[in-house]
Amino acid sequence: MDKQIAKAVQAEWGIVLYAEVMEDKLVKKLVALLKEAVKPDPDCTQLTKMYSQFSASFIPKAAELSIKGKNAWKVYLLDLLLSDENTFTLLAEAYEFEKMPAELKKIAEQDLSLIQSLASFSIDTMREILSKKTNAESEVIDRLPDWDGICVMNNEKKSDEISSYFYGLSNWERGLEKLSKYYYNNGAGQFGEYHTLRWVRKNDSAELVGVKNTDIVQMNQLYEYEREQAKIIQNTEQFLQGYSGNNVLLYGDRGTGKSSTVKALVNKFGSQGLRLIELQKQDIADYPQIISKLVNRPQKFILFIDDLSFNDNEGQYREMKALLEGGVEVKPKNVLVYATSNRRHLVYEKHSDREYTGGFQENDEVRRMDTLQEKLSLADRFGIAVTFAAPDQKRYLTIVEKLALERGLDISLEELRQLAIKWEMSYNVRSGRTARQFVDFLEGQLALENVR
Repeated sequence: MDKQIAKAVQAEWGIVLYAEVMEDKLVKKLVALLKEAVKPDPDCTQLTKMYSQFSASFIPKAAELSIKGKNAWKVYLLDLLLSDENTFTLLAEAYEFEKMPAELKKIAEQDLSLIQSLASFSIDTMREILSKKTNAESEVIDRLPDWDGICVMNNEKKSDEISSYFYGLSNWERGLEKLSKYYYNNGAGQFGEYHTLRWVRKNDSAELVGVKNTDIVQMNQLYEYEREQAKIIQNTEQFLQGYSGNNVLLYGDRGTGKSSTVKALVNKFGSQGLRLIELQKQDIADYPQIISKLVNRPQKFILFIDDLSFNDNEGQYREMKALLEGGVEVKPKNVLVYATSNRRHLVYEKHSDREYTGGFQENDEVRRMDTLQEKLSLADRFGIAVTFAAPDQKRYLTIVEKLALERGLDISLEELRQLAIKWEMSYNVRSGRTARQFVDFLEGQLALENVR
């Protein structure tokens, strides 16, 4: 037991490539506990206190893991290992295992061995430490909190298969090739685990954060907009295959599926390496910082800005031009920009931009057409612009009918149409979103009536 604990303690300074794993707060707490345990005469009270503090911090994490009766701590460490970005994982996502440097593989194997020694810790390890190395009473040992088996949520992740493989592996070093292939097929770090990420700003710093609960909308669920989707899908497929692609502007009436179409793209092509990065308009200023995290990665990235428009006095539209075509720094070939807007030209226009009404004010621009051309030029930077128009009544009812059929609603076609028209008139808007909201309400109403 002492040798096993000593090897786990060695991980604190012996791990090279996966050193970031050792910076995890829970890992640090465990290492501190084990360092106390390897002392010739460890203090029982101190060990028990440290274990309780470790458990108090770990139990909330353990409750969120998809562990299925396994050692929660081992699963947690495997999650850290699989989500880590380091020299080995970044090379592994770009190159086949056979092309990886032999010395790098050797270092990675040593790291895996040390991490495995940490992963072997469990409630049984702690009980054995207290019973063999201290004078702890059996009552104290029996009261130790056990964090295994407390997960009640279904949190399946893409990495569950490789995690289960390593969980049952007696020697993690032997799994290096399979681990490398996992990175090659899925990506490393956040881009391996998440297909959709968001740029999040906190105070003076910002970072990419993976989106756990994404919209699972599929392209074939966005009825009656197949023609609009076709050009966007084609452009995205070209981009994924390494051919040239265009930035895309999806504009038109509200509720017509512009945003849903972009989200459906990553559900359709995520397994082929497409990643969606959601930005807010104010994040455009962080463009160089964002790009630095995407350049030289094998994945293809769509920077997605939803509901994009600029007021007349906003200077950000000039920064947007640099994002679309690159400023001093060229836009990477693995990055495109897709944006949605209700405005065709994105920037607020006034009649005074286009018309000369006679007379001049002190603050009038000398070259009025230059102002107009500057505003129009932003939308021109999108190589493809696709219009999403509000449906007429026939198209609206077709969407409703297809959604009702998809949900398996037990209602006559005539009654469905009558109710759909009443709903649309009540909300004074006809769109795909209105159709979906109506069917959502109707599905709940019919289910409630069946219960009564």
